Amino acid sequence: MARIETTADGKVYLSDDWYIEDVHEAARDLNTTLTEEEAETILEQTANRFDANIGVNWEVFYYHINAMKGIENA
Repeated sequence: MARIETTADGKVYLSDDWYIEDVHEAARDLNTTLTEEEAETILEQTANRFDANIGVNWEVFYYHINAMKGIENA
């Protein structure tokens, strides 16, 4: 998912995009489903609680999905 991008003024940066479809995929991994609103909330929580030491990854989505569904995270 990560890729090198260049801004209009020539600055190079690393882009790592995650989409609502990724949140739904993570939910399927956990044998659960989410509404579009729930998946959007997960994306918002992931962004608002972003920790650069951890980054965004599947485990972060699993954590937020489990929290939303009331399942204790290990």
